[in-house]
Amino acid sequence: MSLFDIFKKKKSKDVAKDRLMMMLAYERAHTKIENLDEMKKELIEVVKKYLKVKDIEIKTTSNQNLETLEVEIILDK
Repeated sequence: MSLFDIFKKKKSKDVAKDRLMMMLAYERAHTKIENLDEMKKELIEVVKKYLKVKDIEIKTTSNQNLETLEVEIILDK
């Protein structure tokens, strides 16, 4: 790439491609897990079925392309 490439006009297909890539990146960053509330309820039911628990807390976090589900279980003695 030379210095003069900066001043070249982009073709419409290249502009459309860039816009599509930015849209996809945005959508991936803001994707939600479908049926997350239902999944949380089912997890709580299964854990309570097999263990005596005092409290269960479920958190979701998103970081770039990685979405995590963290389950904290406090057992009853």
